[in-house]
Amino acid sequence: MIICVASGKGGTGKTFVSTNLFTVMKRRGLDVILTDCDAEVPNSGIFIEETKISEEKVKVFCPEISFDKCTYCGKCADMCNFHAITCIPEMDYINVLPDICHGCRLCEYVCKEDAISPMWKNIGKVTSFGHDGQVEMVEARVNVKQLSPVPIIRKAIATAVQAGSDIVLLDAPPGCSCPFVNTALPADFVLLVTEPTPFGLSDLKHTIEVLESFDKRCGVIINRSDLGDDRMREFLLSKNIEVLAEIPYSNKIAECYASGKIAVEEYPEYAELFGSLIEKIKKYEDSSC
Repeated sequence: MIICVASGKGGTGKTFVSTNLFTVMKRRGLDVILTDCDAEVPNSGIFIEETKISEEKVKVFCPEISFDKCTYCGKCADMCNFHAITCIPEMDYINVLPDICHGCRLCEYVCKEDAISPMWKNIGKVTSFGHDGQVEMVEARVNVKQLSPVPIIRKAIATAVQAGSDIVLLDAPPGCSCPFVNTALPADFVLLVTEPTPFGLSDLKHTIEVLESFDKRCGVIINRSDLGDDRMREFLLSKNIEVLAEIPYSNKIAECYASGKIAVEEYPEYAELFGSLIEKIKKYEDSSC
């Protein structure tokens, strides 16, 4: 089962939920891999201490121009929506900006002179961690200045799935744009972490709308549940979306998290809460959409 832990905005406690849920699953003897798909700022490794097993660079296509073949027709530049190629036919000038290229390869397709060949650029890495050669955590990390972490996220998920564990737990990027979509798409279930504030509700509505567009099942954890008002619960009730857990605000949890510690290892009551959450998620494993 692939479970995606996501949120419509940053700071709601998504990584807090992911790391604690992973820890309780491991305690129960479940075969699970935690995958940090927040490639721009991966931080699950702060809380989960594992030994590095392997590292793989992720490379994507970037066009290399053969100037002896190029006729400066400008078709490649015209087709590039990201303006990574500049062509001035009157000056016999063409140039590629690798940092802007998204690697779609459309330029290579439209070039009839065979003047474009692949120049693979490294955009990040996927690192596997664990013990005794057994992968328990996978981290996606994008290089600075890269425009999209999506290829690295896809590679990280594929690496985790290929490891063959029964459960793959995905810590998704915040928001509801392409990085989130590419993390949620392969998931069997999406666990949304939110907070009962106007901002939390607004972002949750956008995220649920995205999930509904590809018929993805989801449930909600309300973090800092004793703050805000009841509009969050009223909205979820109207959408028939289950609230799987509520976590009240706690100074001791904030201090625990700020210290890089796992709450379920410090406070038994949270181990019970996340244990109950596991049982509720299991209901969705074999149920129909």
